[in-house]
Amino acid sequence: LTTYPPTNPAMFAADAMIIGDMGSVRPGVPTLTVALRGMANVTLEVTTLASAKHSGQYGGAAPDALLVVLHALASLHDANGDVAVEGLRREEWTGGGSTEEEFRALAEVADGMPLIGTGTLGSRVWSGPAITVIGIDAPAVETAVNGVSPYARAVLNVRVHPEQPAAEAQEAVMRHLRGLRPFGIPLEVSAGPTGDGFAARTDTAAYDAARAAWSAAWGAPVVTAAGRAPTPPVRAPPRAAPPA
Repeated sequence: LTTYPPTNPAMFAADAMIIGDMGSVRPGVPTLTVALRGMANVTLEVTTLASAKHSGQYGGAAPDALLVVLHALASLHDANGDVAVEGLRREEWTGGGSTEEEFRALAEVADGMPLIGTGTLGSRVWSGPAITVIGIDAPAVETAVNGVSPYARAVLNVRVHPEQPAAEAQEAVMRHLRGLRPFGIPLEVSAGPTGDGFAARTDTAAYDAARAAWSAAWGAPVVTAAGRAPTPPVRAPPRAAPPA
């Protein structure tokens, strides 16, 4: 189903579309899902040495690839945890949503742990960008040795405002990373899969009918919510320049 509709769009033409797998913001509250955040993946990597070097003999001057990648990753967010990449769209969410207590319970946030970012929860998780490090190549703690890392790589998952093209957001993140030079060292940056988001028109007859039906069925006012677009599989590009 994910690949066939684009080959025959006329067969799937419709006056209205129902997103039926997101659920309600809480039990008993009629909820219409009106937006889906898009996504884009970006991979960054760096090779600084032909092979790992002893930290006692070379550490402090030999360029550590892992430190380079960590500095680049740290630049993606500000001190509050908000995304700090120019060109990513964010707006305040004006619909319904979970309370902070509900969000903490659903996300299983550890006791005493603060949430990151500023603004409403809706603007952070539905109508604003998010950048998550979903994979990183680094020496394992259990097998750590006293060596300066010659190579490091990380893959990012970027969640995109429902109305911003995913490719545009992906390019903004790649431009940010390519403009960095941690310790004077450039990064190799490559594009991964993308998936555009979706924002519905809610001023149509279909939505008027849906609001009336949902309110009558639940006996409560309808709220609107958002979610996430289907996620394409992560396919990291091959390692660019493996050390000898």
